Amino acid sequence: MRGIIFDLDDTLYRRADFVRSGFEAIARYLAHSWRREQDAVFASLMAAHTNGWEGREFQALCEAHRLPQGLVPTLISVFRTHTPSVVLPVDVRTTLQQLRQSGWRLVVLTNGDPEVQRRKVTALGIEALVDGVVFAEAHATGGKPDPAAFQAALGCMRLSPSRCICVGDDPLCDIEGARRLGMRTIQTTAYKKCGSPSGNADAVVASMIEVPACAQLLLSETADAA
Repeated sequence: MRGIIFDLDDTLYRRADFVRSGFEAIARYLAHSWRREQDAVFASLMAAHTNGWEGREFQALCEAHRLPQGLVPTLISVFRTHTPSVVLPVDVRTTLQQLRQSGWRLVVLTNGDPEVQRRKVTALGIEALVDGVVFAEAHATGGKPDPAAFQAALGCMRLSPSRCICVGDDPLCDIEGARRLGMRTIQTTAYKKCGSPSGNADAVVASMIEVPACAQLLLSETADAA
């Protein structure tokens, strides 16, 4: 048997789509509860996000629209609990289906608040395409790259590290974390904002369509080396 552990955010879909969905939910909330102009609120959030205020968008929003800073925790709650408007890309769906038809076991291993991540998984319809979804922070404080998170994913597939590939975008959390347990790794760059791929990945792909052939080659090399 053989398996692949997939990261979620910026690997199977573009995380920026989730952020945009959350900002839209906040704009609707403020339009209804605080009588602010919905389009203007959304524009302010997007401007803050792209102009150096990432992580502090809600504080910038309150300042720009004369809202109390004490409202920030409520806005955070709206963002985290909204039903995401996100869609799994066609090439990703096709690739996951192809891999399962070829006998690969597939697990998604994702960092982040489990309840937030679960909403993303549900909205994307991923559970029907894989053998399991593992929320890393339910198994290790901070999630990946802690070995316990990867061991939980391997346990879900009942596979050893030598029979598994890890696919993700993050050089530390995905690539280095998996390598520490002896897994071969593939880094995805389809949704990277900037920067160069990690030199530690066994392979780098620009599209999910490249993963099946690449994963097959890496496991073949592992078998030959053994």
